[in-house]
Amino acid sequence: MKPMMKNNLIILAICFILTFLIVMQLRSVEDDFGHVTLKTITDLQKSVAAERQEISDVKRLIRQNELKLAEYRKALEEDGSIRDVVENELRNVKVLLGMTDLEGPGIILKLSDSERDLYEGENPNDVIVHDGDVLTILNDLKVAGAEALSINGQRILNTSEIKCTGPTITINNYTYAQPFIIKAIGDPATLDAALKAPNAYARNLREVYGLVVESQVSERVRISRFLGDISMSYATPREGL
Repeated sequence: MKPMMKNNLIILAICFILTFLIVMQLRSVEDDFGHVTLKTITDLQKSVAAERQEISDVKRLIRQNELKLAEYRKALEEDGSIRDVVENELRNVKVLLGMTDLEGPGIILKLSDSERDLYEGENPNDVIVHDGDVLTILNDLKVAGAEALSINGQRILNTSEIKCTGPTITINNYTYAQPFIIKAIGDPATLDAALKAPNAYARNLREVYGLVVESQVSERVRISRFLGDISMSYATPREGL
């Protein structure tokens, strides 16, 4: 075999080997980056978002505990007791639970059935106050920033039930007849707007159905504490969820 021909064969063999290696490498890369569905991407994004939220919650919890620990240390350095800090925490918890009498600016609302005659063919239920009406107005006041609420003197808690019982409404197992007097503590202007703004539910009750809806703002609304018992049978405290 001539030298030149021999060299060409060697070069050809090297090219073949290199091509073979490149093809094998490309197949390996394709195997590593298999097809990923849109659902898989969405699930991964949700998983990442959930992990980030959990990390954020843990950081917030750590920060709260650090602040509480700093309060305890400060109290110990100043007078050697954390009793005042604990008592202050207890007062705040009782306020949030509705176990404390409160006073502040807010609004007082009177709500009762319509006093007008029925239109021809009108449904009598349209001019009567229902539990759904009361619940919607309470929710509107909560959205407007109400910090405390009561109906006919009964404190509204997170666990309070409100249901129709004939012409009356039952709240916290106590039954009340109309008129229903709703008190809310919060920013008076914002609370008032939640009742009187265009398309506000309370305004529609008055203008569309003729229900008695009268409200007034006050710089001194008083709301009594809840006098019943608060207990839980199933829920238990757990930090870090």
